[in-house]
Amino acid sequence: IIVENLTKNVKVAHLEEIFGRYGPVKDVSMPLNQTYGTSRGTAYIMFEEPEHADNALVHMHEGQLDGAVLSVSV
Repeated sequence: IIVENLTKNVKVAHLEEIFGRYGPVKDVSMPLNQTYGTSRGTAYIMFEEPEHADNALVHMHEGQLDGAVLSVSV
């Protein structure tokens, strides 16, 4: 899944913990802004099973994390 609108405070460990509630997380990729070394505000999360990704999407789309409303899509 793709998670957008993340604040610069959110780290990979936060995403693994929060999205791990919906099933085992296989991988989290959070590209950095090369100039500043900070998050671009987007993360890519891969689950072990497609139904876990669907469940995370249903529960986390337009949910809040660190005061920001998330956009979650496939």
